[in-house]
Amino acid sequence: MQIVFERTIQGIYSAIGIGTLFYCFPVVRHIFSEDYRYRFKFEEDAKLLFQIETIKYLKRGLFYGFIYGAIIGTIVGPFGSIWGI
Repeated sequence: MQIVFERTIQGIYSAIGIGTLFYCFPVVRHIFSEDYRYRFKFEEDAKLLFQIETIKYLKRGLFYGFIYGAIIGTIVGPFGSIWGI
């Protein structure tokens, strides 16, 4: 039971970190890419569409981060204490 709890916590922490990176991706892309900026510029609901885009990336980041954290926690976890990771 403790192993499942540890992997879940590792998945949650990883999901928070990777989810934040995924959430910031459209914002950074909007700043540096003119093509991406113009994609939203001439739409009627540009602000709403951009918010939907960032939420979509946040959901992906949370999902991928949780899966990544759980898998890496399972692989590295037992050996991390031995190797000092």
